[in-house]
Formats: sequence, C-alpha cells, structure tokens
Amino acid sequence: MSFEKYQKIFYLSSVILLVITLLLGVFFRFANLESKVFWVDEVSTAVRASGYTIPEVTNDLIQQGIVDRKTLFSYQRPSPDKTFRDSFNALTKSPEHAPLYFLLIRVWMQLWGDSISIIRSFSACISLLVFPSLYWLCQELFDRRLVSWLAIMLMSVSPFHVAYAQEARPYSLWTVAILLMSASFLRAIKLNNKQSWILYSFSLIIGFYTSLFSLYVAFFQGIYFLLILSKKRLQVSKNYVLFSLISLVAFIPWILVIINNIDLLHKNTSWMRGNFNIPDIIAVFIGTDLLIFGDLPISQNSNPIHTAIALITITISTLVVIKVSSSWKKKPAKFALWLAIISSIFLLSSYMYLDWITIIGALVALCILSLSVYSVYYLIVNTKRDRWLFIITLMLSLPVSLLLTDIINQGQSSTAPRYLIPLQLGILIAVAYTLTSKITAIQRQNFWRFVVVAFLTLGIFSCARNLNLSPFYQKGRNINNPAIAQIINQNDSALVIAEYSSTMDAFSLAYSLSPQVKYKVINQGGNLDEYIKNFENIYVLKPSLQLKQKLKNNRQINFKQVYKSHIFSADEFPLDLWSVKQVKI
Repeated sequence: MSFEKYQKIFYLSSVILLVITLLLGVFFRFANLESKVFWVDEVSTAVRASGYTIPEVTNDLIQQGIVDRKTLFSYQRPSPDKTFRDSFNALTKSPEHAPLYFLLIRVWMQLWGDSISIIRSFSACISLLVFPSLYWLCQELFDRRLVSWLAIMLMSVSPFHVAYAQEARPYSLWTVAILLMSASFLRAIKLNNKQSWILYSFSLIIGFYTSLFSLYVAFFQGIYFLLILSKKRLQVSKNYVLFSLISLVAFIPWILVIINNIDLLHKNTSWMRGNFNIPDIIAVFIGTDLLIFGDLPISQNSNPIHTAIALITITISTLVVIKVSSSWKKKPAKFALWLAIISSIFLLSSYMYLDWITIIGALVALCILSLSVYSVYYLIVNTKRDRWLFIITLMLSLPVSLLLTDIINQGQSSTAPRYLIPLQLGILIAVAYTLTSKITAIQRQNFWRFVVVAFLTLGIFSCARNLNLSPFYQKGRNINNPAIAQIINQNDSALVIAEYSSTMDAFSLAYSLSPQVKYKVINQGGNLDEYIKNFENIYVLKPSLQLKQKLKNNRQINFKQVYKSHIFSADEFPLDLWSVKQVKI
C-alpha cells in the first residue's frame, strides 16, 4: 500500500471516528434527563430560581399541616407571585453562588417549562459550547487542528463532563467560562489589540458571575503573566492590568452582596470546614483525574481510600520492579521478581477487601494515571515554556487554592471533584497533545492509535454504563433515593416526616415516591404524637439525635431503622430511613 493511500485511509477513518464520537457525546448529554436522581443541589437551583429561599420554604412548610408532593413541587416552579426580582433576592441569600446561571435558568423555565428534563436541558445545551471553546483554546496553545479535534473527542465522551452536563447546576457553564477565559487571555497577549482585550474582559465577567472560583483561575493567570513578562511587553502589561480591573469593577455589585451577607456565606459553606483528611484529598485528586476518561466500576463494599492506597502501592512497586529487573540478565530471576509483585498485589487486595471488579478497575486506573503523568511530562519537554507553563498554572489554580484554604481551616473543600475542573481541563489538553504527537510520529504509531481508540472506548463504555445511573460522586447522599423510595412505596399510603435540616432531602426524595405519599416538615426534635395516631405507616428521613432519643424513649411506639446508606468516606452526609409505628396493646 502506497504512503498516500495509507494517509487517505487514516484521514477518512479519523473523520468517521470523530463524527461518531461527537454524535455519541451529544446523545449521552441529552439521554434520560428525566430519570436521574434530582438531588438536593438541583432542588436548591429550582427553589432559588423560582424566587424562594430555602429557610423561607422550610418555615412555610412547618406552619402548614400535612401536604402532598404537588405542594413541594410548587416551590420549584416559577409563578406570577414570584418575579425575576424575587429570584435575584433569593440568590443574594446564598452569596457563595454567583447568580448568572440561576438567573438564566429562571428565564429558561419561563420559556420552556419546569419539568426535570427541561431544567436539565439548559445545562446540556450549554455543555455543547464546550466543544468550540476547547477547540479555540487548543488552537491558541498549539495551532494544530488534530490536537484540537482529539481534545474534543476526549471531552465528548468524558463521563465526568457528561454527568455534569445533565445536572441543573452551573458546572457546564463554568467549564465554558474557564475555556473562554483561557483562550481569550492567550489571544489578547498575542494580538494586544483593543478587541481582544475587551473579549478577555467580557469572558472574565462571565466567569466571575458564574462561579466565585473563577477568581482563583484569573489570579493564576496573573501569576502566569508575571512569569512570562518581559521588559519589551510594557504595553501588554498596561492592557492586562486595565482590563482585569474593569472586570473586577463589573463584579463589584456581587462583591457588595457577599460583604453584606458574609454571615450567610460563612454559614452556607460550613460543610467545607472540618474533617481535614489527607488520604481523602489524595483519593479525590486521583479520582478526579480518572473521571476525565472513565467512570470505573467500584464495588459498594470497597473503600475509595483503600483503593487509592492500593493503586499508589501497585504503581510504585511496578516501577521499582521494572527498574530492578532491567539490570538483571537471567530470565528466571526476572520471572521470580514479577511473580513476587503479582503475589503482593493479591495479598494487598485481600487485606484491603478489594474484589475483582475493583482490582480490574484499579489496573485500568493505573493506565490512565500513567498516561496523564507522562503526558504532562511530555508536554513540558516538547513545547515552549510559555505553552506548558500556561497549562500547568491552569491545572494548579484550584487544587493549590483549595488545598491552602483547607490547611488553614482544616477543611474539606478540595475533596469536591466538581471544584477541580481546571485541573481536569489541563490534563485532558496535555493528553490530547501527547497522543496527537505520538500517532503522527514515525515510531510506534499503531500502539498509540490503539491507546486513542482504547481511551475513547473507555469513555463510551462509562457513559453508556451511566445512562440509567447517577454517579455517587455527583449526587452525594441522594444517590440512595431509589432504594429508600422502594421501601416507602410498598405501602398504599405513607407519611414522610422531615426535620428542618432535611427538608431539601424530602423535596429530592419526592420525585421518586408515589403521588399518594404525604409529607410533614417539623422543627428539629419536634413532636410526632398527633401523626402517629392518624397514620399507620410513618417514616422519618434522617432524624436528628434529639429526635432519635425522644422516639426511642417512647415505649408506646416501635421505632427502628429500615435503611442505612453505605458510607464511602467520613465526610459524607448519608441519608437513613426510620419507621415509626404505634405499639398495639
């Protein structure tokens, strides 16, 4: 076969693979939007966009009697009684969330409707803008179309980004904003004209009003700018400072909201403080890298911390064996060494209770981590300093900022994978660049093309596996809603009782329960006597210690736990379900 014919076949197969991957990426983003768990954060999105605050809703329900789920849903739908101004005022009571996404959702709901699929479709539509934004950034970095297209292919079937494209939260919009901030920043530095700097300033404003974490990204862009600054680029420096200040001035209205509601911000982010745990942070950082390319199956009985420790141990041991065995000439000695390491892996797996599914997943994870680390190394060695330095500063912007905050507060903000999107984007771009360079090189083309196909297949498999599933890292404690609902729905009529702190969990659970189920919100540790007399089947959702003690001490009722959520790490807020029945004398 002639070289020209070979190149044509390669080009045609690449185009076909690109089209198929993009079509699958679009399909995965819009498939089964209605069926995934509508968890508490999404409930909060709908409540605030509809013009209510969570305390307002909770206090209102406490004053009311027993209600049905239509009443709960009414707080998550725009109504003539709640205007756009009410939505904005509600958002000011949650100053930790920048308002742009939530205001856009309000408009979207008024235009198209308020079903789960409609609400989530806004994020899905926004996520499609990631493709041209990512293409632009890669072009600004490398000016190689194949790198840009491969990055888009990896992004289109990335299980993490597909999952958040289906969630009624601002992370898809934030991903677009980060890419726009980055691409426009590089373009403004290169062209240094008024139009490019205005575009950069506009992208900063979008980023700031989408997520407060965009401030960290912008700050690290400033660090990058200082590192590459030269005396000859004085005018570029002036423009950078001027238009960055313009963006900050435009963000002052929300800064004032934060200042005026600083106590609320401190209260609403209290979960980020406490439970500082280095193994958890390491596990999340590793998991965040893995989720770019594959959502690997892990047995529910497995502990992610143990899995991460095992993965690190296996990686170090394998590298040591490779290094040592390379200097040994006798094959029996090499074989014995490899046999020893394999035996050690099995012993480690048994000690940490890792099943075969988790072991296979760990080996795949090892391949992903190896390629990610190698890609960053390859990028640094084979590109100009200003190219790789930009990607490194993008990758470090959130991990470093959040980790420093956690060290100071002894907190756990860095254990949320959704906050580490800049790290993911940097790794994805580095992998796309490395794979592109390898598949177009003279040596070992077939091996690296296999790697590309394998990674795309892994992404497609992960997205297909999650078609009817809600990833546990995304839905938090409400991942157990279907199992809890199955217990409650066995009864013809039931009453679900939630205390003040669990109101939004009851809202979330209502989407999985039958229409006949009734609801009552009570104060913390409230009295249940009047409900016990009128309902045969009563369930309490995540009762407080105070309420548990009160019900256990009441000898006239039978109070027992009927569902307990599996806990993956100590910083979780798992849901449990308790039944309350009157003792028949």
